[in-house]
Amino acid sequence: MVENQQIHISIPKKALDKLSLNYGDELLAQIDRDRIIIQPKPEKANSQTQSLRWFMLPALLAGVVALINFFIQKTRYVKLSGGNSISQITIYLAVVFGFVVFLAALLLLGGKQLVMASLWSKIRSVLTLSIAFTILNFSITSFCFYFIDLAFHGVMLDRYTSSALIAGFVGISCYLMMNAALSINFSTITTTLILTLVGGIFLSMITNKQQNWWQINFSYLGSNLSNNWWQFNFTLIFSASIMLTLIDYIFSLLSLIPKFITIQTRILRILLTGSSIAFGLVGVFQNNRAIDWLHQLHWWTSNLLVVFILLIIIGIRWLLPGITKEFLLTAYGFAGLLALSEILFQWVHYLSLTAFEIISFGLAFGWLILLMQNLNNLYLENAEIFTIEIK
Repeated sequence: MVENQQIHISIPKKALDKLSLNYGDELLAQIDRDRIIIQPKPEKANSQTQSLRWFMLPALLAGVVALINFFIQKTRYVKLSGGNSISQITIYLAVVFGFVVFLAALLLLGGKQLVMASLWSKIRSVLTLSIAFTILNFSITSFCFYFIDLAFHGVMLDRYTSSALIAGFVGISCYLMMNAALSINFSTITTTLILTLVGGIFLSMITNKQQNWWQINFSYLGSNLSNNWWQFNFTLIFSASIMLTLIDYIFSLLSLIPKFITIQTRILRILLTGSSIAFGLVGVFQNNRAIDWLHQLHWWTSNLLVVFILLIIIGIRWLLPGITKEFLLTAYGFAGLLALSEILFQWVHYLSLTAFEIISFGLAFGWLILLMQNLNNLYLENAEIFTIEIK
């Protein structure tokens, strides 16, 4: 082959149409080990303008709001932490502007990433993801200022410098939120779900005033006896909302592939949706023994969640066509471990109630994540596959 000789490839027209490409447009080809990655050539000027717009505008507005606040409060020198401080105002403005930027970016720039079957599903998913990432933004910003305060404790700056710093921090926060909105996929939604659930539960454990809560049961964190029961229950409710978003996202993708439009797939989606709703209802109905009907509803929804998960595991062989033998064995392994934990708790009395609840919850949640990961892999293996001919 002659050096620098041009080789042509043939790409199906439907692939070009989906990417809004025309004949003569340039594509970028990158060699990555033993594969070639072909992607549209980004417009550098538009990309830079877009980044500056989403970074500069919120930063400028945040700086102006902060400066006006300092003039109204007649604050000449601003503390790093405490009331009306750099950290407090930055956190508040980062939350507000971050939410608006994420919501706008997801609707205006990342709309194609949320291929939802219905308008209601898309609206619910966009709002859920916006709130979830805003909570993460709040947590990360708070932690950052906690460490900054440790390093520069007692620092006071004039109001102009403080406003500039606040503008910079808010601008960075909004830029990260914009990129997060444009990076929405299965992995980011799953990561958000895990961080929200695990983070919320651990925070409930840490902030609970009853140090020996674990000697009672895991559900104690959401009962009326706990001082911060609302935090634990809100974590369950909001995590269930993110799980519903994940289910809508996966099955909307699968609906694009004809062989997955089956009655079995619909039943699987109904069972997964039911398990998510039951999971959320566990948080809605507080475990309050003083109010018997509320306690009974909590107990019944907890059992309903177990029933849904067992139905999915038992029926997975028929509900998911083309399931691998390895995944089927994994499903039965999870079912066996759930049964073993039940035996060790109910009959052998080896596990305490707290240990039983944590193990059962961990196994059930882990199984659901693995199942949805498998569904996502099925989509990736069957979608957008076509042959490219070298000429």
